[in-house]
Amino acid sequence: MKPPGARCVLLWLLWQQFSPCHGANDECRSRDYGHGSTVCVCDATHCDTLPPIDPPPAPSSYIISSDKAGRRWDITKAAFTEFSSTLSPNDILSDELEEEVVEVRLDTEERYQTIIGFGGAFTDAAGLNILSLPLKLQDTVLRAYYAPEGLQYTMGRVPIGGTDFSTHPYTYDDLPHGYADPTLLKFALAKEDLSAKIPMIRQALRMSPVPLKLFGSAWGAPGWMKDSGSIAGKGKIFPKYYETWAQYHIRFLQGYAKHNITFWGLTTQNEPTDGLQSWFEFNAVGWTPKEQAQWVGMHLGPALEHAGLGHLKVMVLDDNRIFLPKWVDEVMSNPAAAKYVSGVAVHWYIDWLTPPLTLDLTHQRHPKLFILYTEACTGQWPWQPLKVVLGSWPRAESYAANIIQSLNHWSTGWTDWNLALDEKGGPNWVNNNVDAPIIVNASAKEVYKQPMYYALAHFTKLLVPGSVRVKLTTTSATVSNYLSHTAFIRPDNATVVIFLNKDSLPRRVHFLDPRVGSLRLSMNPRSLVTITFGPPLPTDQ
Repeated sequence: MKPPGARCVLLWLLWQQFSPCHGANDECRSRDYGHGSTVCVCDATHCDTLPPIDPPPAPSSYIISSDKAGRRWDITKAAFTEFSSTLSPNDILSDELEEEVVEVRLDTEERYQTIIGFGGAFTDAAGLNILSLPLKLQDTVLRAYYAPEGLQYTMGRVPIGGTDFSTHPYTYDDLPHGYADPTLLKFALAKEDLSAKIPMIRQALRMSPVPLKLFGSAWGAPGWMKDSGSIAGKGKIFPKYYETWAQYHIRFLQGYAKHNITFWGLTTQNEPTDGLQSWFEFNAVGWTPKEQAQWVGMHLGPALEHAGLGHLKVMVLDDNRIFLPKWVDEVMSNPAAAKYVSGVAVHWYIDWLTPPLTLDLTHQRHPKLFILYTEACTGQWPWQPLKVVLGSWPRAESYAANIIQSLNHWSTGWTDWNLALDEKGGPNWVNNNVDAPIIVNASAKEVYKQPMYYALAHFTKLLVPGSVRVKLTTTSATVSNYLSHTAFIRPDNATVVIFLNKDSLPRRVHFLDPRVGSLRLSMNPRSLVTITFGPPLPTDQ
């Protein structure tokens, strides 16, 4: 892949020289596993890279494409023509396809939310898989996410203790049955933190050219804190241990600070509704919104302030959007809690059951709170017996479609789940295996970049923190059946417009920007296409 943009050349040459994927080996080495599309294979001597994009001044633009047919971050250059308000039939050349041409117009005057960031989760499973690789390939995987030649993630989710994506259930203060530790004398970070999560995070911090926004989320609490007596499954925190549970979070933050890792935020509990279900199997704590508000307002918030951590962004819910806006309404009706809450964390798993109107209503009722998607993965449902599908383009489309929809309804970013899993989608101590953008084959000393990885790149590499969503309108009543899109203005005033074509046919778009003109765009079947361009160069007076 040839990196565009004059200002990129020097950096690119340096990366080519010092990166483990340098030289002529920056192209995708595709492999077809018979699932409709391909993966890109990386080993200790080769891995494809994604050139950073320096948007050219308008009327020039870059068009970046990925598709089911095998294109991965393919970059071409195109120029805007003189602006026209409509595309007439005469504008379509005789040798072009005669399908419907969709007109899409940009309106930069109407602006919405600001991007906070994109990222993934530093789970135990991710750490174990990455550490199973040769050192050079370990570095390659983390670079694929956090370095400039990778996805350029700017966020990271860190489990507070174990999750189902650990090899066993654990917390930082586990005791034999019948014992308790209200003052947390036995609290200690686990071997998983010290051997896997902390080294991974520190390496990512070194690779990233910008500070990473890390946020912590707890799954299970010590059994002695819960009315069920178990880390896993249904159970709530005894009210007498609310303060202890708040201090548990403080100890976690302080423990990581000793390793020079600081946090940007916390969620108040991973999927609090899980711990209310009698059938639930793995690490969980159950909360109602009123109970969560009481704990945040009377215990967690004051504990953070007392520890000098009052600047952390506290996010409530961290569960599916089907609980919006009611969950946030109830939490924010508690004045003590409301003063500590900064945002709303959302998971994507049953978005297909709930319209994005729930996000709109949440924003309308609580405009000072940001909305951030904090977990997503595919292959999690019982009717999906094949958890990892190497080369699945539909899974890439599902990622892209959800990101576009959530961004168009006030989300400020999107966080994926495990950074890397094995070929079975684990390890996971309850066999709750799923898919991931990067799959590790330790025995072959290879890793596979899934189509999901490249779908993420269309957002993570271009929608930098501080980018502001702007309005797009279309003349087509049928566009939503196959075509979705979103648009942003970045802090450097570059424009980014992202299109997803889910149709099995090629589609044509006439993109109109009143500031610079019009651009005809031909989208391949089942493709992601991004247009980016900077403001015009100043003209001599």
